[in-house]
Amino acid sequence: MIETTINAQTKTFLSEAELAKLISNKVFSSKYMVQIYNFFSDVPTQDIDLFITVYKISDRVLKDYYETYIKHIYPNSELEELVYYAE
Repeated sequence: MIETTINAQTKTFLSEAELAKLISNKVFSSKYMVQIYNFFSDVPTQDIDLFITVYKISDRVLKDYYETYIKHIYPNSELEELVYYAE
């Protein structure tokens, strides 16, 4: 389901596993910029929570990635609540 949402506006395809690797390694790929922004702005927080559980991404890593690459362009208050206490 996440793949459908993140790839909706693009010609290139980013799988969930590839997205998980980018986030886990704290890499922002300009090739997949739209998909990354879509993930953080269009995917419901409950699906993001499930995604990080399935791919074993800590709340802290997600929070760091979001604050480094996303927040200044696409702030997401619901996501911020999800990872607020991450240390």
